[in-house]
Amino acid sequence: MNSFFTLPTSLRNARRIALPALVAGFSLTTLSAFAQPDLVVSVDGPVPGGSYHNVTVVSNVNATLNGQVNVTGTFTVQSNAEVAISDVDFVSGNNFVLENDGALRLETTLGIGGTISGPIRTVSKNLGTKGRFIFNNVTQAQLTGESFPNEVSELVINNASGFGVGLSRPLGVRERLYLRNGVLRTNGHKLTLISRTPDIAMVTAASCVVFQQNGSVDGIVTAQRFINPRFNDGVGYRHYSTSVSGLTAKVANFSTPPNFDAIVNPQYNDTPYARRFVLGVITPYPNTFFYDETQVGTGGPGSYDYVFNQGYQSPNSIQDPLVNTRGYTVRIPASSTVEFAGTLNNGDISTPILTRGPFGGSGWHLVGNPYASKIDWTLLNRVGVINSFYKNRSTGVTSGVYDSYVNGVGTGPSGNEFIAANQAVFTRVNGDPIANPSGVGQITFTNSARINEFRNDPTAPFFRTAQAAATFPLVRLALQNMDNSKEIESVVCFREGATTGFDSNFDAYFINGGYELGIYSQVGNDGMSINGLPALTSTTDYTVAMMANVWNAGTFKINATELANVPAGFEVLLQDALTGTTQNLVQNPVYTFTSTGRNANNSRFTIRFRAAGVTGISDAVSTQAFDVYPNPIKSSERLNILLPGIEQGKTVSAVLVNQVGQKVWSASFRSALGGVREEVKTDFARGVYTLQVTLPDGAKQSRRVIVK
Repeated sequence: MNSFFTLPTSLRNARRIALPALVAGFSLTTLSAFAQPDLVVSVDGPVPGGSYHNVTVVSNVNATLNGQVNVTGTFTVQSNAEVAISDVDFVSGNNFVLENDGALRLETTLGIGGTISGPIRTVSKNLGTKGRFIFNNVTQAQLTGESFPNEVSELVINNASGFGVGLSRPLGVRERLYLRNGVLRTNGHKLTLISRTPDIAMVTAASCVVFQQNGSVDGIVTAQRFINPRFNDGVGYRHYSTSVSGLTAKVANFSTPPNFDAIVNPQYNDTPYARRFVLGVITPYPNTFFYDETQVGTGGPGSYDYVFNQGYQSPNSIQDPLVNTRGYTVRIPASSTVEFAGTLNNGDISTPILTRGPFGGSGWHLVGNPYASKIDWTLLNRVGVINSFYKNRSTGVTSGVYDSYVNGVGTGPSGNEFIAANQAVFTRVNGDPIANPSGVGQITFTNSARINEFRNDPTAPFFRTAQAAATFPLVRLALQNMDNSKEIESVVCFREGATTGFDSNFDAYFINGGYELGIYSQVGNDGMSINGLPALTSTTDYTVAMMANVWNAGTFKINATELANVPAGFEVLLQDALTGTTQNLVQNPVYTFTSTGRNANNSRFTIRFRAAGVTGISDAVSTQAFDVYPNPIKSSERLNILLPGIEQGKTVSAVLVNQVGQKVWSASFRSALGGVREEVKTDFARGVYTLQVTLPDGAKQSRRVIVK
């Protein structure tokens, strides 16, 4: 006999009885000749049948009941321990306790019931709400039983096909529903995949995932979506998708009585866009929308945001079916937990053909994760779609920040490759005619992209707090107010294979979500939240135009929160054209400035990346920083010329020559705040031209321009 504990002094004279059946890893102690012994199981193996006072299966032990066990005290399965019970063995007596994350592997057919049947026949049972249960009978159908807990951390169905496991009462699953083999039949009881604030101090919510291997659910499943109130604890727009289908999966699922009712009104879609926001024109005003890319441009020309927002449409009725892979944006209180009811989605699910219209704001689609489990964006089958995607993070009633992700780089607290269950994200059809000659796209969701393990950490829900360290030079800039209560990020990085134009593999757009702060780099006529540039060299001297939007007047900071893999001696220079200040962010990463608000002087900043040995801060800018767009260009369009980093008031001359060297156009520009930004009318014949600019120091640079 091995003893694994010491008796109190007052009991050391008590009589001990050793039973001959014990082996190493089992401790058996009795306090009198007539008392029942205590059994402690501390190694994997059988639990001998017999009568005991207390039986304890300690953490990280896998035990199997070997006979009928009766306890006058308590049979305890500690956290992370597992006990297997056959259909003929059982525990009887006084009390049974299953600690959090303890597991029971059951072959019972009638389930956990009272004191005369089932695997646990004790007078009292404390199975908690965080146990793990594996139903494992391969020859007969099983029931969970009338005394089965109403909440569990994990439910595993491993019953042979054709038999299955039936619910005997309503059940909520907190972490994982593992449908390994066989059918889980709800039998008319409510089966809920729980999403709620976590039990430990985290900034995230935890949602049950479904691992659908070879099993299925027969019946209605209710999939919850908890709202993380971290960035907005009130009303705001949140992006959802459905993980269920069928007649019960309706727009009405967004209603969470008594504190929120989904409102739709097709009058919104028929009202001219310019009048949709006039008080009293649309009654009632909807709070639930989907996004239709084909509506972009139908409301007339305007700013990028004006055109982009024309895509939002109201469903016709709250009885409209929820559409798989369609995203919905709902203005809903943070206190609401949405419940989607229907048949679990499984297998390959594709979006409709995704289009891209002719307008600057065209090509965007709000697509949704169709599964009741998190997915990895990088594992989806995407055709004709850019590699980046964008998660909305509500910050106010109508404002939010879009965190972006592309190829291992993200911005903001949700900028990673994962999309949570019941979450929708924006992405865009690739407009590059070479990379995507069809001009359309499609995304196919597959089971292989699903994350099947529950992770009780910041990757489980909508938000994350950390991401893998970059292996390439990367500068992360955060625009912050002085107490850091408001913040938005932008990234500039240098990678093999990247170019100075838009690269689907390395760049992510900036989407203006109406937040009072915004920071992004300018590439052509597009803003970039992530700007991937060519790899650094020993001669790099590259200037990036940075836009810093500040809506409210005050004092703010640009903070280089990450300077990863910047070569020794390399300078990262923040230049403020309004004040004439240059600051090396490698030496001093925080730059403080004041703004009069309303996005005034938002082009005042540039970031210059300069290799060691490149001397002086001249007026010249690198070849990479000279940009013209659109290119190719139609003869009726205006050509944009961008030269950031030129000192205010300096003159730059430009000349355009044709293929035989004839000058067809020339002009001079005076640099404004942040450099030269000019629009010029072309009206040139089709052909290939060379645009040459002469900088204030006499240096010349050129770009080829194609007129279609």
